[in-house]
Amino acid sequence: MRIVELLRRPRAELDPPRWLARATVAVVLLVTAVAPLVSAPYVNFDRSMVLVYVVVGLGLNLLTGNTGQISLGHGFFFAVGAYLSAVLVENHDVPYLLLLPVAFAVCFVIGYLFGLPALRLHGLQLALATLGLALVTPAVIKRFEHVTDGQAGINIAGAEPPAFSGLERDQWVYYLCLVVALIAFFVVRRLSTGRIGRSLIGIRDYEAVATTLGVPATRTKTTVFALSAAFAGIGGVLYSFVVQYVGPEAFGLPLAIAFITMIVIGGLGTVPGVVFGAFFVQYVPQWTAEINQSAAGITYGAALIVFIFVIPYGLISVIRWVLGPLVSKIPGARRHRRAVSSVDEDPLELVASH
Repeated sequence: MRIVELLRRPRAELDPPRWLARATVAVVLLVTAVAPLVSAPYVNFDRSMVLVYVVVGLGLNLLTGNTGQISLGHGFFFAVGAYLSAVLVENHDVPYLLLLPVAFAVCFVIGYLFGLPALRLHGLQLALATLGLALVTPAVIKRFEHVTDGQAGINIAGAEPPAFSGLERDQWVYYLCLVVALIAFFVVRRLSTGRIGRSLIGIRDYEAVATTLGVPATRTKTTVFALSAAFAGIGGVLYSFVVQYVGPEAFGLPLAIAFITMIVIGGLGTVPGVVFGAFFVQYVPQWTAEINQSAAGITYGAALIVFIFVIPYGLISVIRWVLGPLVSKIPGARRHRRAVSSVDEDPLELVASH
């Protein structure tokens, strides 16, 4: 029982020396940049899918982890981005790089309009409302068969690498996903820290009090929901580039469960945790399917139960627990940044002080 108690404790963010943080970032970027050049196409496919999940997970984690709004309907916005990509590229010859800002804008608007009434709900009510989106998505795709090709789906031949790059298609698409994921990572990292991050946590934990302190709770939640939906739309575009096919069965309830599993396992409210959750969603079901095909279907459910009851703060908390004592002993100048945590500090005091 002692080990379970330790796993259930929240852990402070690692604060390595500046030289170590910079060196770690440089090594990670170097490895991710070189990896596709020495890997087989199927390996680059899996890694590209991890990056797709990272983009979606970052937006969803900002909504659920930082703002406390549970959405099971982001598969709908993911499908909007994917089908928008397929239809515009295949039927209207739109340059594929333009699809990213187009999908962002379209899904932001749809997310904002949906969020206006939906975010007046809370907890289970909001989860059920967004669950409706996940349930109707395949049916809506099939209903508009004249646009989506219904059950047959759409094959996509775009996202070819430019001739000057000398890259294969799988390498080019990987780099495209990597650039988008890095931009999303730094944007969400920026939004989840500082005064904005404290305001989001204040809304999540003490909405009534946060409102009295001048935080526009309804507008903030709606905007975050729309931004999260926009990230899901961009993820859908990248998915269409990677898979080169979109069909209705790919965007049902299992996808919504995968998205929620990703942020719970990685660690709610932690930006780096999304990366670990994305690796889990992409690779663990594959490994369990190799052992037993039926085992792949229960992977998400079993993982959610284990993490909710045993490791509620996700894989990132375990990593911080293991590496924390070691990192604290490494000499060097540190950031001495005050970490915002709903457990260790009262975010409303920090909001009011700023």
